[in-house]
Amino acid sequence: MMFLIRSAFWLVVLILLIPTDGEQQKKIYGMAQTAVADIRSFCVRNPETCDSGQFAINVLVQKAQYGAHMVQSLVNDQTGTFAPARYPDNSQQAAANRPSAHQAPVDNSVMPVPSAVPIEPTPWIDSGSQNTLSPEDLKTEWSGPNV
Repeated sequence: MMFLIRSAFWLVVLILLIPTDGEQQKKIYGMAQTAVADIRSFCVRNPETCDSGQFAINVLVQKAQYGAHMVQSLVNDQTGTFAPARYPDNSQQAAANRPSAHQAPVDNSVMPVPSAVPIEPTPWIDSGSQNTLSPEDLKTEWSGPNV
């Protein structure tokens, strides 16, 4: 029942947003173009905000790359290295080796890639008694005024 009410609500909203004539349609398109132009000029008006946003995105990309390197090294350590398939045609191999437009360049100088050597925990060394409190430390604590 709730699905029908929600569907009816969104259908009414959609019907209200549909322009009724050509003049209203031109007005809506003009408002949309103005909004897009405003969004495009945001970085011109607020360069500091765009710079900090770009920095945050770069940090996020570097963390994702670092995580991917960690997972890749873990998988390679567990299963052996992955060898790419051989392509009989050079054009396919060139296309596979070409970086896509969505890949960011890898910069290992910012975040180091973890080594493949596992780190062993330090063993516990029994040093005898741990009773290091002096008799003065063992006195009853001050409890404050009795109010």
